Amino acid sequence: MIRYPSIISLPNLRLYFHQDIFAEEYFMVAGGRTPELSWLKTSAAGRTLYCVDHGADACRAAGLSPSFFIGDGDSAGEDTLKWLQSSNAEIRRYPPEKDKTDTQLALELVAKKKDAFVVLSGCFGGRFDHLFSLLYSFVGSSVRGCLADEREFLFVLRGGESVEIELDAVPQSVSLLPLSPECTGVSLSGVHWPLSGAGLRQDNPYAVSNRLASAENRIKAENGSGILAFYLCWNESDI
Repeated sequence: MIRYPSIISLPNLRLYFHQDIFAEEYFMVAGGRTPELSWLKTSAAGRTLYCVDHGADACRAAGLSPSFFIGDGDSAGEDTLKWLQSSNAEIRRYPPEKDKTDTQLALELVAKKKDAFVVLSGCFGGRFDHLFSLLYSFVGSSVRGCLADEREFLFVLRGGESVEIELDAVPQSVSLLPLSPECTGVSLSGVHWPLSGAGLRQDNPYAVSNRLASAENRIKAENGSGILAFYLCWNESDI
């Protein structure tokens, strides 16, 4: 078996990479669907914690003290804002009338860190326009990382990249979503319908709703060119 130098662990999976070890791991909580609190506490442990506006409410509910708060404060609770002011968090408050979203500002801050990996949570659920903006802001940044909570997971594979995921719980669905007009050289193994050197187009995103092959707990994805989302879903209820 190939040995990978970089491993990123979350409560329900581990990511293995063909690349150098990341210098530091960050955890960012945005203002979308609140992650399950025990999952949030476990996932944030050992990672520098950023909260984005309403994401601060989730951090407070989980008993987590963020290192940074980024946002205009229009969705975070008043009690939470007072709690942040009394904590040791670095607060970067912006006016509501601005040209960038709170999450874009937070991603710009993390992008200054060299060799960083970011787990971005509090991103699923809610309004589609918010998720669309967050996803493509993430893709457009130089930040390496994933979107995750206890129900859903999305990892962005750029051209020439591969990743292997070891799973502790069987997902209901495994999907590949082209985020650029075209992805080429796409391979997927460990699933019921594998791919080998396939081409995927954004205007024909057919590689959805796959599932693990029998007795498998590892999935490997490779992307030759373009930008590809590797998506897992464990719980489809109330998404």
